[in-house]
Amino acid sequence: MVDGAAASRKLADYEEIDWDSDEDEAGNLVHCLRPDRLGPNPERVVVEVLDEEPVQIEFKVKTAEFAVVGPDQSRSGLWLILFDTSHKRGDWLRPVTGWRAEAAEQRLWENQRGKLRP
Repeated sequence: MVDGAAASRKLADYEEIDWDSDEDEAGNLVHCLRPDRLGPNPERVVVEVLDEEPVQIEFKVKTAEFAVVGPDQSRSGLWLILFDTSHKRGDWLRPVTGWRAEAAEQRLWENQRGKLRP
């Protein structure tokens, strides 16, 4: 289930992941480092979700262009990550926020990929 904005751009079109410095308290990296977001290694989580089996989903939000659900490399669970196209370069993908996927997002992923198996 991909909305119009997400459908206009494929994940493969992006060349880099745009993270702010860990010294920028208002930046996306510091935000995603929170335990209730992507945790102590958000860079790893984002790369692994994008490398595994990401599914773009419809997700009503005003702070990002699109949302992706997918497993990390351990495949022990699914993550929901919200992305924007970077304001720095149009071919950079900018994580906005993310967290462990809830039941509704898990079902959307499973509808396209099947049950999560390690």
